Amino acid sequence: MRAALSLMGKKSADAIPVGEGGEGYRYRAFISYSSKDRSAAEKLQRSLESYRIPKPLRRSGIHRNERVSPIFRDRSDLKASADLGQTIREALESSEYLIVLCSPAAANSQWVDREISFFKELGRSGNIIAVIVRGVPAVNDPVREPQGAFPKALVGLLGGDGSLTEPLAADIQEPAADGRGGDGFNLAKLKIVATLLGVSLAELTQRQAEVDRRQRRVAQAVAVGMLVLAVVAGIGAWIAVEQSRAAERRLQNAVESAARQIGATVRYRDRYGVPSDVIQELLRSAELDFGKLISDDDTSPMLVFQRARLNLEFAELFNLVGDEQSQQKVAPLIAETTTALDRLEQRSPSALEWIGLASAPDPAALAMLRLKLFDVVGQEKNYAGRFNEAIASAESRIALSQAWFVKTGGLSWLRELAQGHCRLGGYNYRWGKLAASAASYEKCLETTRSLMQKRNQPPDRGDLMAALSSLATTLVEMDRRSDALSRQQEAANTAKALVSAEPQNTEYQRTELVTLTRLGDMVLSVEMNVARSLKDYEQALFISNMLTRSDSSRLDWQRDRSLLLERLASAHLRLADNADITRSLENLRQAEQYARDAFEIAERILNNDPLNQEWLRDRSVLEERRGQIAFASYKRGGDTRILEDSARWYAKAIADRRVILKADAERSFYKLDLAVVLIQFGEVAVERRESDSAERSLREALLLLEELTSGNEAQPIWLRETAKVHSALANLFQQRGDIVSAQAEIQRAIALIHDLRGKFPDIVQYRRDEEYLVGKQSELAKLAPEVPEWPQP
Repeated sequence: MRAALSLMGKKSADAIPVGEGGEGYRYRAFISYSSKDRSAAEKLQRSLESYRIPKPLRRSGIHRNERVSPIFRDRSDLKASADLGQTIREALESSEYLIVLCSPAAANSQWVDREISFFKELGRSGNIIAVIVRGVPAVNDPVREPQGAFPKALVGLLGGDGSLTEPLAADIQEPAADGRGGDGFNLAKLKIVATLLGVSLAELTQRQAEVDRRQRRVAQAVAVGMLVLAVVAGIGAWIAVEQSRAAERRLQNAVESAARQIGATVRYRDRYGVPSDVIQELLRSAELDFGKLISDDDTSPMLVFQRARLNLEFAELFNLVGDEQSQQKVAPLIAETTTALDRLEQRSPSALEWIGLASAPDPAALAMLRLKLFDVVGQEKNYAGRFNEAIASAESRIALSQAWFVKTGGLSWLRELAQGHCRLGGYNYRWGKLAASAASYEKCLETTRSLMQKRNQPPDRGDLMAALSSLATTLVEMDRRSDALSRQQEAANTAKALVSAEPQNTEYQRTELVTLTRLGDMVLSVEMNVARSLKDYEQALFISNMLTRSDSSRLDWQRDRSLLLERLASAHLRLADNADITRSLENLRQAEQYARDAFEIAERILNNDPLNQEWLRDRSVLEERRGQIAFASYKRGGDTRILEDSARWYAKAIADRRVILKADAERSFYKLDLAVVLIQFGEVAVERRESDSAERSLREALLLLEELTSGNEAQPIWLRETAKVHSALANLFQQRGDIVSAQAEIQRAIALIHDLRGKFPDIVQYRRDEEYLVGKQSELAKLAPEVPEWPQP
């Protein structure tokens, strides 16, 4: 068969580029698709509208717009209309191109067929772009080619033999290992964009490659910086050998400068998305260079000391990178440093040191290095999940700081003592020992306040803010919510004071953004005051807008924005629980918009480092949130397709959380994460009347929660989620007609919530939970079969 339509369709003679003429089209393109290909249509629309036209093409003057948009997709852009057909015709008339998503389902869709035919009647056959999403590139025939992707309206009849002609098409299906298959999504998208812009694919990919090269320059700049540092350190080493005591001081300065710069290099990963493997390679190269700089043959006490310092700097940075490969480097560095430090602490001064002709590190410097060693050991044990050992290391750190503060009275030791208590609080929190964590954070606060009475420095206020916020997070999980709210409010006030003192300091601005976001969380958790929490979130959003406008390449700022948008989506989801249908639907629409924007940011960030567990969890939270929004929308409208969307989002969240839990199987936080989304998936399955699937999901959640609550410190949030599982199982048994089992499950849920109500009588959420469960119990009692009385003797 010969091709009748080209993928690179030429523009109609009267076509005017979008936004470039008074009579221009309203839409760049109209996407026509079958409802079965909805997810592909959504993904393609988002990808096309977010595509930025390369600057060289924009500078040419032909493409003044920055993006290839807007793209019309009826489910996202269609407004309510009494005449659905007329609305679609108007949209087609206003579209420069028609993008047809071809599949067996599309080939058998009368709507797709009509949209193609109408567009051809407009005289724009040359502006039709065929895109295969499923099936094979052939005209669909129910008997001879049931997997054919092309609708008959896409092809024409030639004179003579009357054979059908097929269009050339982009194919978003991924290529197979044997070379067969499609172009893959990215190449197919570029083909479509090239057609829309009227340029060749080769020119477009060349311009895109220029953009990619600019992004790689960040990593290259880091590599050049590391090379410069190695040269500087090498010069310092040569001077040290030649100039004795003065050279050792210069070497120390070089080491300190190098350590700071290497630390900044690692921060590039979070700030600008430099991949972890690039950072690993840079660290390995730097470690080798510095190893040559201070070799094992050097026996000078100062050189041994500097070698130990460098080992700890590298160990700390490998801990920050956090992957398994980097973590394997930490233990040998710790062992080598421990041996060197023991030797330095136990040695006696030499004769040359007594007369001042040689130098050695003083006891205070060795003690500070020992504190750093305790930190690195604690980080390593924490990463490995050996929290008892991490806690022991933090306790040793506290004891050493306390001893030196008593001995010298130096305020630097008082700050180290406060930091030791904060580290102890963090390790206890990660281990699930919340009471111990709160007690440690309180000691950290007490010590920091004592320090601030003796001096007034911004870093101390920063320490205070961080400790307050960490304590508030711990107190929320202990259901000491009023205390948590007051602590977080103080943290927000402290952050605001930091910004007032240094308005141009973007790190302080970011600190205020984070504390305001957490304050909104606390308000929502404690007071259930959505309006007040929205005020805090919106203040944080104002700061986020300023930061991201000033530097859109900062991934850490983008991540803060994604987390904040998720909170805004959650707040609007709560507001949607409203008797006013119109307001409820508007809040759901707003929640979905925030969640969609946050999800796009989270996916973009994760693409920079797919193995990053924190970023993967961010995406899973947004998948869960979109599942909740879809479920709430279904409850309002009853559209079963939306219910399917909810199940799909929850399934994605479950898959991501299984990956996270597998990487750290003992982390209680990750077990709870998975249990929560399994409960929600089970509730959706109950609604879809998928009884077996619902029970499997709920039983798995119950097993995870039973693991958590079997210990001595069962947290309130774990018990409440356990009650939710029993409530969901009751609904499932009621649906099956097993009222007796349903009553038993409701009774278990009531017992758990009643116990929580007794411990925390002021928490509104538990009162509401109890009211719902008691109402459910009454409902089931009316459905229960009557039990015949035994005859009296």
